[in-house]
Amino acid sequence: MIWGLKGVVYSKTENSVVLEVQGVYYEILICSKHDARFRIGEEVFLYIRETVREGNPVELIGFVDEEERTLYDALVKISGIGPKNALKILDVTDLDTFVNAVESKDTTFLRTLPGVGTKTAERIVLELSGKLQFTGGKIDRMGEALETMIALGFSRKEAFEAVKNAMKNGAKGLEEIVKMALSAARDNKM
Repeated sequence: MIWGLKGVVYSKTENSVVLEVQGVYYEILICSKHDARFRIGEEVFLYIRETVREGNPVELIGFVDEEERTLYDALVKISGIGPKNALKILDVTDLDTFVNAVESKDTTFLRTLPGVGTKTAERIVLELSGKLQFTGGKIDRMGEALETMIALGFSRKEAFEAVKNAMKNGAKGLEEIVKMALSAARDNKM
């Protein structure tokens, strides 16, 4: 399994790049929103996922960071969302917006994403709520802090907003995030 590739951009299209890695050329599908990041002749690193489907060649999917790859992994586990549709979703939303929609159960927003209907939006909320855990720890700590706030009696939406703001204001550890979130949530209730 390929974890990542570092190479020189040999060619590119709107949704793919060809990387030359030590004399081997790899075609890698990417989110089209990242197209401008890649310049022919420049060295780049991409996190990789391989997709294998019966009767089709192996496809490599490239991501600019681990959080994007982890979100992609979560999306393709949802019934009805395949690799190409997951890339289309990553093209039109950012991580914070997506997590906010999942945690606040905003199926109206989720239905605006490419290929996502009512049932798929409900499945996304059901299967991903509180479970988005990224290797950088940001979402992992966020999930733990959310669960703590909910256990303390705050609604999921109130908890999400308070935790998100605490993290934006520099809170790092779980205890610090929860303290700042509690303080902000109580101020908003008064």
